[in-house]
Amino acid sequence: MAYWYKIFLTLLFSFHLSSGDQYDFLSSISISTGINGGKIHSNKTPLFMIGFFPLQEGPMQLLGNVSKLSAELALEHINKNDNILKDFELRMIVKDSKDDEGYAVNSLFAIKNEYESNVLMIIGALRNEVSEIIARVLKYWNIPQISYGSHSPLLSELRHLPNFYRTIPPSVGMNNPRVRMMQEWNWQYVFSISSNEKVFNTISQNMTQQLAECNITLAVKDSFESGTPKSAIDLLKERDARIIIGNFYEYDAVSVFCEAFKVDLYGPGIVWLLYGHFEPNWWNPINLGIFNCTTEDMLKAIDGHFTIKFDVIGEQNVKTIGGITPDDYSDYIQNLTGVDLRVTTKPAPYAYDAVWAGALAINSSYSQLGRESLLNFSNPTFYQSEVLMSNLNSTQFDGVSGRVAFNDDGDRMGIYKITRFVNGTYVDIARYYQKEDNMEWSKTKYEIWGGEPPPDQASISVQLDKVSMQLFVAMSCISFIGMLTAAAFLVFNIHYRNERLIKMSSPNLNNLIIIGCTLCYVTIILIGIESRLSDPTICQLRTWIFTISFTLSFGAMFSKTWRVYSIFTNKKMQKRVIKDHRLFVMVGVLLLIDIIILTAWEFITQPTIVKKTITEYRDKENANLIIQVNQNRCEGQHDQYFTGFIMVYKGLLLIFGTFITWQTRNVNIPALNDSRFIGLCIYNVVIFSALGLPLSILLADNSDYTYGIIGGLIIFCTTLTLCLLFLPKVASIVQGYAPEDVGSRVMSNMNGRSSRGYSQGPPSRTDRLGEPTCTHSVSLEPTSDARLGV
Repeated sequence: MAYWYKIFLTLLFSFHLSSGDQYDFLSSISISTGINGGKIHSNKTPLFMIGFFPLQEGPMQLLGNVSKLSAELALEHINKNDNILKDFELRMIVKDSKDDEGYAVNSLFAIKNEYESNVLMIIGALRNEVSEIIARVLKYWNIPQISYGSHSPLLSELRHLPNFYRTIPPSVGMNNPRVRMMQEWNWQYVFSISSNEKVFNTISQNMTQQLAECNITLAVKDSFESGTPKSAIDLLKERDARIIIGNFYEYDAVSVFCEAFKVDLYGPGIVWLLYGHFEPNWWNPINLGIFNCTTEDMLKAIDGHFTIKFDVIGEQNVKTIGGITPDDYSDYIQNLTGVDLRVTTKPAPYAYDAVWAGALAINSSYSQLGRESLLNFSNPTFYQSEVLMSNLNSTQFDGVSGRVAFNDDGDRMGIYKITRFVNGTYVDIARYYQKEDNMEWSKTKYEIWGGEPPPDQASISVQLDKVSMQLFVAMSCISFIGMLTAAAFLVFNIHYRNERLIKMSSPNLNNLIIIGCTLCYVTIILIGIESRLSDPTICQLRTWIFTISFTLSFGAMFSKTWRVYSIFTNKKMQKRVIKDHRLFVMVGVLLLIDIIILTAWEFITQPTIVKKTITEYRDKENANLIIQVNQNRCEGQHDQYFTGFIMVYKGLLLIFGTFITWQTRNVNIPALNDSRFIGLCIYNVVIFSALGLPLSILLADNSDYTYGIIGGLIIFCTTLTLCLLFLPKVASIVQGYAPEDVGSRVMSNMNGRSSRGYSQGPPSRTDRLGEPTCTHSVSLEPTSDARLGV
C-alpha cells in the first residue's frame, strides 16, 4: 500500500510541476500526509516537537518545503522503530515561519501555550536571524533547539544561547579545508576578499587567525559592499594576487568574477578558493548584463576555481540510523520534489538528521528522567534541561548527511566537499571530515593540476640593468682613440713650444687643457666599468677624475679667456702684464676647491652600492615569471647635497665663462689665435650640459641610454674642444706661417671697430661724432714668460 501511495505522490508532483505550481504542491503534501498539526496516529502517548519552516512566502519557500518533507520522513522512520521511544509517538507541530523573526516568535508563544505540557524540542529555523531570535527565547524556557539550516558562525559565538544546536555545519568550518589545501600545496602567501556582511566578516577573522597559526602570510585582506567589488579587485591585481580566498554569496560572486575578468585576474596562475554552496549555473543569472559581462566571459574567469561546500549527502552505500541509505533517501526526495541532493546543496538532509538527533536525545533522557518528567515539560527544570542537552551533546549516529556529532558549542562536526570547476562542470576532488580533522583526496595532485600546483607568488628573475658589453666596448674604443688624439696634440704642443705661434698661445696652459680632456676620456671608461662591476671604489675614482678633468681643461680655458677679457676692459690704457703663473694660480685655486669638496664628501658620506628596482614585467611565455630589472647605483647618505653643491659651483663657472667669452667675442688676435675657439668651446659645453643633464635624469632607469647620452656628450664636447684649439695650430705649422704676422697686427676694439697701430704706442682718432675712440695696441713679442703688455 505504501509503495502505491509513493507512486501516486510522484505522479501528482509531476502534474503540478507541469503546471508551474511547485511551491503550492509542496505545501499541500504536508497536509495530505497528515503528519503535522498534532494529529494522533496511534494509541501511543504523543511527544511534541515544533518545526519552523518557510513554506509559503519568500525566496526560501522551496528549501523550507523540501526540509519539512525530509523532517516528516524522519518522524515516520522514528515512529516505526521499536527501539526509539517505544512507549511514545513523536510528532511535529509544523509552523510556517514566513522567514520573519517577529512572526516566528509570535507563533512559538502561541504553540507553546497550546501544547505546553510536552513540547520537548524545537527544530529550526532555516534562516540565521530567525534561529537566533528563537534561541534567545528558548534560553529562558530551558528547551533545546536544533537548526537544520542556520550556518552563520555568529551563532557559535553567542555563548548566551546555551540551548542552540545545529546539524548543518557552521560556515566558518570551511576555513579548515582551505587551510589544509594551502598546506598540501605549499602556499605561504595568500590574499582574501570578502563581502562586507557579518557572516563573512566573522569567517574572514577566523581565517586570519588560522593562517597566522600556520605561518601563512595574509598579504591583503579586503572587503567590499555588495555588488561593488571593483576597488578590491583592482587592489588584488595591483598586488599580483595568486592565491585568493573568496567569501561572498552568489550575486556578489558574479560581480567579483566579472571585474576579475576585466583586469585579467584569472587563468592558470590564479587560484580562487570560494565559500561555495552556490546554485547550479550561478555564473549565468538573469542580471549578468548589469556587470557588462557575457556568459563566455564568466566561464573564462571562473574556470579552475575551487569551492568548499557542505557535503549534504553521506556515503551512498552506508545504512543510516533510519534504515535507509543516503542513496535511498536522495531517490525519495528527488522522486517527490525533483530536487537532486547529489548535485545541489539543500538543507533537507540536515532536517532529517535534526529530527533524529532530537529523538535520540529524548530517548536517552527517558531512562534518566522517567515518563512523567517527559510528559510535564511545560516549565522544565534546569536538571531536566541539562539531562536532555547532555544526551544531545553525546549523540552520535550515521545520518543521511553523514556522521552526526556535536562539539562543545553545539555545532555539527560535519563533512565539507571540495570541488573544482573545470571546463564548465564541478569535479569532486576531496572531502574534509571535521571531527577527525582529516582530508581525503579523491584526485591526485597530478590529476588536479596536470603537474605541479601554481606557485603562491610569481617567480622573480632578477636582471641587472647595466651597460651592455657592445656599447661599453664601442665607447671605450672611441675614448681610447680620443686619448691617442689628445696625446698626439700634447706631443705636438711640447715639440713646438718654442714656435712663435705656439708660444704666444700659452703652451703650458694648453698642456693642462689636454690633460683635462684626456681625463674626460678616462671618465667615460670608468662609468662603464662602474655599471658592470658595481664597485664603490671605481665610483669614487670616477667622481674624482671627472671633477678634476673639468677643472683642468675648462679652468685653463676660463683663465685664458679671463686674460683676454682683463686686457681689453682696461679703460685707462695702463700697461698690464699677466703672466702664465697667475693663470696657473687661478686653476690651482679651482682645483683646491674641488679637492676640499671631494675630501669632505669621502669622509662624511661612505658610498655604497644600492640595488634599486626600476621596472617589473610579466614574462610573455610564462605567466608565473616576473622579470625584475634592478640597477646598482653608487649612493651615499648625503650625496644629494654634495652633488648639488658641485653642480651649482660648476654651473656658476660656466656662467662666468660664458659671460667673459661673450664680452670678448669680437677679439681676434693672431698671437692669441685660440681666443675665439676657446669661446666656442665654452658655448659648446654650456649648451650640451643644459641638454645632457635633464636627459640623463629622465633616462636614468636605462643604463645604456644614460651611458650613451652622457658618454656621447663628453666625447663630443672633449673632442670638439681639442680640435678647435689645436687643429688650427697644426694646420698653420704644417702649411707654414709668417712669423712677422704674429704679434704685429692689432685687433679690433671691444666694439668691433677695426684699426691699425704699432707697438710703440696707442694711436688715437676721432670718430664722426668728434668723440675720441681708444684702440688697443698689444706688445706681443715673445718672451720667456709669454707676458702680455698694454
